[in-house]
Formats: sequence, structure tokens, C-alpha cells
Amino acid sequence: MSAKNFSRRRDKHGTYCLRGELSIHELEDLRVFLEKTLKPGQEHTISLAGVRFIDTAALQLLIAFKKHLEPEGKLRISAISDELEHILSLSGFKTTLM
Repeated sequence: MSAKNFSRRRDKHGTYCLRGELSIHELEDLRVFLEKTLKPGQEHTISLAGVRFIDTAALQLLIAFKKHLEPEGKLRISAISDELEHILSLSGFKTTLM
């Protein structure tokens, strides 16, 4: 089993801060985190400021989960890293995720 390339913590404001890389290799851990932590009918904030890479599989999972929470709940992305900004701009997913 490979080492996990991302971590998560909750800050004093209740924001879930993700760090590292989000790729197909971390997809199952990311899915479990989203399903167990982010409940429908509530507002949730995630910071991706510490994420230096994300692939299309992880992007699709985040977007799908964001849509799953709506309209009763909300998933808000509070910050993104420069690397992620570039990836989202190139992929065309920035407006969908943000």
C-alpha cells in the first residue's frame, strides 16, 4: 500500500484544509473523507491552498460532491494554491469548482 500524498485538518474557523496532492491514487481516501465529513443540508468550507496538484479524477469527485450537497447545502472553496489556480484555469473547471 502506498503512502498517502495528502493530508487534511480542520482549522479554528471550521475550514477543512487539504494539503499535498489529490490524484487518482488518493481518490478513495478523498471520497471517504467527503462522505463522512460533509453532510447534506449544511454549509462546508474547504481550503485547497495547500494542494500543489490535482488530477481530473479528483476534480470530478469534488465537483460531483459539490453538486450532491446542493441545493440544501453548500460546498465553498475558500482558497486555492497558485499551482491549483493554473490547473483549474487550463482545465476550464475553475468556475465550476469555485
